[in-house]
Amino acid sequence: MSKRCMTVGQQTWALLCKNCLKKWRMKRQTLLEWLFSFLLVLFLYLFFSNLHQVHDTPQMSSMDLGRVDSFNDTNYVIAFAPESKTTQEIMNKVASSPFLKGRTIMGWPDEKSMDELDLNYSMDAVRVIFTDTFSYHLKFSWGHRIPMMKEHRDHSAHCQAMNEKMKCEASEFWQKGFVAFQAAINAAIIEIATNHSVMEQLMSVTGVHMKILPFVAQGGVATDFFIFFCIISFSTFIYYVSVNVTQERQYITSLMTMMGLRESAFWLSWGLMYAGFILIMATLMALIVKSAQIVVLTGFVMVFTLFLLYGLSLITLAFLMSVLIKKPFLTGLVVFLLIVFWGILGFTALYTHLPAFLEWTLCLLSPFAFTVGMAQLIHLDYDVNSNAHLDSSQNPYLIIATLFMLVFDTLLYLVLTLYFDKILPTEYGHRCSPLFFLKSCFWFQHGRANHVVLENETDYDPTPNDCFEPVSPEFCGKEAI
Repeated sequence: MSKRCMTVGQQTWALLCKNCLKKWRMKRQTLLEWLFSFLLVLFLYLFFSNLHQVHDTPQMSSMDLGRVDSFNDTNYVIAFAPESKTTQEIMNKVASSPFLKGRTIMGWPDEKSMDELDLNYSMDAVRVIFTDTFSYHLKFSWGHRIPMMKEHRDHSAHCQAMNEKMKCEASEFWQKGFVAFQAAINAAIIEIATNHSVMEQLMSVTGVHMKILPFVAQGGVATDFFIFFCIISFSTFIYYVSVNVTQERQYITSLMTMMGLRESAFWLSWGLMYAGFILIMATLMALIVKSAQIVVLTGFVMVFTLFLLYGLSLITLAFLMSVLIKKPFLTGLVVFLLIVFWGILGFTALYTHLPAFLEWTLCLLSPFAFTVGMAQLIHLDYDVNSNAHLDSSQNPYLIIATLFMLVFDTLLYLVLTLYFDKILPTEYGHRCSPLFFLKSCFWFQHGRANHVVLENETDYDPTPNDCFEPVSPEFCGKEAI
């Protein structure tokens, strides 16, 4: 057994030297391959090191927001629809609240007619849409009185330093009147329904902004573009390995069979050479990610491992596509499109919380798994010290699980490559049956390698291996010239 393993190693080394010699002779292709890769690295370093923003927000102590009726803003009007006796009575009681005295309240027959409001450009409208007697919707102009983003939903900063004071998006609900309007309308509805006034009780409610621990936030869209370029960072290498492997498989497979070479040596030779390329590129990308502070709290080794495993999985994905697709250019194009599409699909893990089963199932697509890994590293910076609970999306141990998924993807693509390489027809016809791996002779064929076929023997099992071409049963035991 050790002798056979050495033989495979020698074959792999010989083919690896042949591949390196081919790269040396095709200097133009090799130069373009490395030039495009280094240009991408240089672009990421020069562009995002200046454009990317990182907000290291310090700890904020709790703040007293005051009473609900402390809201004091006069730059608005109130409109409600539909106008009826009940809704008019509700809004009349709303007008009696302390912060609304003297404000204009207008009734409209329906919501569509409210679009005809002729307002002064310096004022905005607070619209109250009643769906029934005791249900309503509050609507505001875009960007007024409610925050434009949801806290803890993405990696942008939800608290910012302005004029030496910290301003948080969540506090806008209190400070710009949303809570005050809601309390006044609720008090009016309760009074009409129960004939008991609770206006004073609701208006006297006080608010407190909870303490916020330090957190790190990214600059939003710039981070998304950086992650996209990380997804395609290995695309040049993967394109060329797809083209080269597809071209060589068209003529070298039959030649290797005649020479008694193992097909595994062919895959190992290309895999080892491009694994070296991926190793260099992964190191550069990890250095850029850390220097640009895309990832702050996680160490270099973890980031490097994520890139390395992602690159290795793409190599085996290219091998799989080279077996399924016979045209070299089409193989490279399909692999590139799969990387882009599956990688972009992974952005759903950055901005939304996917069901756990769906997320781990999609991690069978290695570009998706890589994007999930980057999202987990960013979420670890953003949420590890914040008030958000460490649920499934922020658990740092899931980063380790994502790395194992990339290892699994690499092995899965490699197994599928070897499987389809044996069952898909070639120009010489079919090679193995689809269920060849269920036969015991496949697993124990090495123990029968010394079997000698005698001249008159017709009852042997013509098990295919690397040195013998499978033949139909009617030709077994027959000789031909």
